[in-house]
Amino acid sequence: MADERTPLRFDGRVAIVTGAGRGLGREHALLLGRLGASVLVNDVADEHAHRTVTDIREAGGRAEVSVASVVDASARIVQDALDAFGDLHIVLNNAGRGGPTGAFLDTTDEQTDVIIGSHLLGTWRLCRAAWPHLSQRRFGRILVTSSSAAVGSVGMPAYSMAKAGLIGLTRSLANEGASVGITVNCIMPIGYTRSAALNPREDTRRWMEDNFPPELCSPTAAYLVHDDAPCSGEIFTTGAGRTARLATVAVPGWSGGPEVTIEGLRDHWSEVMKMEGARPLLTSRDDLPLYTGPATWPG
Repeated sequence: MADERTPLRFDGRVAIVTGAGRGLGREHALLLGRLGASVLVNDVADEHAHRTVTDIREAGGRAEVSVASVVDASARIVQDALDAFGDLHIVLNNAGRGGPTGAFLDTTDEQTDVIIGSHLLGTWRLCRAAWPHLSQRRFGRILVTSSSAAVGSVGMPAYSMAKAGLIGLTRSLANEGASVGITVNCIMPIGYTRSAALNPREDTRRWMEDNFPPELCSPTAAYLVHDDAPCSGEIFTTGAGRTARLATVAVPGWSGGPEVTIEGLRDHWSEVMKMEGARPLLTSRDDLPLYTGPATWPG
């Protein structure tokens, strides 16, 4: 663990950053490059990917390009990093296509397939491609990019579904990675990008454009993939210079025991809903100690 006065660097670390041709991914890649990481810049847009690589190199950093889809070519992306730099330590998942699609019944299967494929399955496949290497060397830093839309939104049901799925993936991989030195965390960035510009609410778009340049999300992203990453399995919102933990919690609730009825549930609904005694959940098993009576958890 570095002294708190020591600047945080990434010298000797190799990072894959997906969707790094523009927007948030580009800013993450530029920052990692400035801080000494060797960066594999991944994007499906050749021109934009090469521009990011050029900018990292001109600033004195090391970067190579991998023009490929995380959905169809995750194994090749990982191999590109190994071929270019001889190692891999960091996987920063940022790539994804599609956002607002309108109301639930107006969202087509084709739109849903693109959104689920690029945001959710693309992250799954890249993590799976990198996992054997990271677990063998017993060190890895993985960052997953979700969105506050994961907790519910209007006008983007497929996007919300994909981003919610990434929370479950983060938590599951964090638990599995603990024994092999891999941390996995999740950010919900708020940055004004091409996707944000599609937001159907004009007031929200203007607020984001005025206050949320994407580069202000990158320090949080970088810190969570540093050697000193202080946590795993956590979710953070970040934007406009603010970073905050977002927690999933469980409350004691009410138990009617083996004699539970719907009328009993009705009469005790306020106990089901009250937040006193809430505890954070990082795994599904964290809820088990809240069971009492005959169902008291034996662990």
